[in-house]
Amino acid sequence: MLLENVEYPNSLPFYISFSNVAEEDFHYHNELEMLLVLRGTTKCKIHNVLYTLSEGDVLIIDTLDMHRIFDSSPDILILDTYIDLSVYDELYPNIEYMIFACEDYSKASSLKYQDLQKKVSILKNHIAKTALAYMNDRDDVPILMDCMNDLIFTLVNQFQGFLIEDNKFKADTGGPGDIDLSRLYTIIKYIYLNYNKKITLEDLADLVYLNPYYISHLIKNTSGLSFQKFLSYVRLEYAEKHLVENQLTLTQISESCGFSSPSYFNKCFKDWYGITPSQYRARLNPCERRFHGPVSEETAISLLRSYLMKRHERGDSDLVSMSSHHIFIPIKANFRSGKAFRKVFPLKIRLSSFEEILMLSYQKDNIKMLDPCSIILDYKAIKEKHSSGEVLSILSMLQSSGLPVQVTETGTDHPIKETTSDANTVCSAFANVMKNPDQYLSLSGTAASAALFTPEGLLTPYYSVYSVFSQINGAITEQRDQYMIIKSNKAIYVLILQKDKESKLKAHINIKDIRGKRIVIEKYFAQEHSCYETLNALDYATIPDQPLKNCIDAVSAGTIRLTSFDVKESLDLNFELEPGAFTFIEIRS
Repeated sequence: MLLENVEYPNSLPFYISFSNVAEEDFHYHNELEMLLVLRGTTKCKIHNVLYTLSEGDVLIIDTLDMHRIFDSSPDILILDTYIDLSVYDELYPNIEYMIFACEDYSKASSLKYQDLQKKVSILKNHIAKTALAYMNDRDDVPILMDCMNDLIFTLVNQFQGFLIEDNKFKADTGGPGDIDLSRLYTIIKYIYLNYNKKITLEDLADLVYLNPYYISHLIKNTSGLSFQKFLSYVRLEYAEKHLVENQLTLTQISESCGFSSPSYFNKCFKDWYGITPSQYRARLNPCERRFHGPVSEETAISLLRSYLMKRHERGDSDLVSMSSHHIFIPIKANFRSGKAFRKVFPLKIRLSSFEEILMLSYQKDNIKMLDPCSIILDYKAIKEKHSSGEVLSILSMLQSSGLPVQVTETGTDHPIKETTSDANTVCSAFANVMKNPDQYLSLSGTAASAALFTPEGLLTPYYSVYSVFSQINGAITEQRDQYMIIKSNKAIYVLILQKDKESKLKAHINIKDIRGKRIVIEKYFAQEHSCYETLNALDYATIPDQPLKNCIDAVSAGTIRLTSFDVKESLDLNFELEPGAFTFIEIRS
């Protein structure tokens, strides 16, 4: 039987080992497999495509792809990673049918090739990081799963695009859009599940609610093959497995794989493999799996460490994959209960000066719109600087404000933490709130502090963040480095940020199992939607007058986009974030 079973220790959905296989016969398995050559040379054949691999090369073998290794040099050493992708299907729909490609060993010196090599270096870093954690402590399941999650994220966001040229799969450095890839893999899944039946463009068009003309161009533009050629390729994959198993006649293989006639099967096979099915079967030379000499795990680990990228190579982020240019956000209409958003991210303010009390009085209406959880008056700090009469006047002012003000003798129990980076933009302010969700904010301050207003009374990026928060009422169902999902019975909220200041982020949202009319509201904050950015652009030396303040506050409020959809079964939304941008999306019925 060609199908091999992979066993997983410790209930992990992956298995990693060092291999020195000399040769093996054709086989396949339900898992995705990745080979990283640490030493020596070898050859790997995946269906009809031959890869000659040497030290540093990485090869991805997709689920159910028939393959074999042979002609390995005596010093061969490979890191072999098997991953059960089915556990990620909810997060990345159709992941088991995705075609991952990182191969382009033409060694061309083009910019596209250089960009591909940078991505491959990041992939190898994640492979090495996961493998080293696996070798060092297989019982630390949370850390191991974090490593594997980052690796899968990198695969999905950087390597699921492919192009077939000269009957070989290559990484597509052109980067098809997320929505086109999502449609393509819905189609590919259908083809793989129905390859032995008659399939038409009309069938596929009904599947993704598009016309057959568009489907034809979608397949051609994203895969490099026409619909009929791609369908024939899938059928040939299954035909080749039958040839190797050698249990069916050529006529039976032709019929069972959906070819219209044995002669057409013969023609298609020769187009891809260069020989006829009968010639292919005659040249088969079955062999047992055999290995070269023993492997030193110490040596293997030493070689593996060289693929860990140094900080200056990785950039500012520890999680390289999280700075991806593309992100896919799958959402189910039904959801599990999570922590209440407003309890996790409450707005808490600490007043520590008389000037802030005056600011509170002046900005009372703006503050009420944010619906703060609590406002703490640092009574001791104010009493040290003002007379008893002034303090009584302050207390009277606060009591009439209608805000949830509490008085405390000391502010040490309610610290205002210094921000770890600037908050010149809404994106950076949101990132800071994610790190310190329970901190108290100042009422006024500079860009280097966590404050709602500038000393001149302008609305800061923190004010914009909490103005968004005040519109959310629901439970957090998912929180990741680049996005957060909150759901209620009436709406779904998605918060997305692009901290990378060098590249755009394309975000594709897919919501399953919904029907009826949906209204989508997007509130978008680019870098320029900030009072600090506006003042810098104006180069305005004096304190702005009230009309100019109103204009600056209007710019700081971001831009709103409103659309509506009549949904049949699922909703696909596509958004693009500029470098350093933040967006708030509300999907309501």
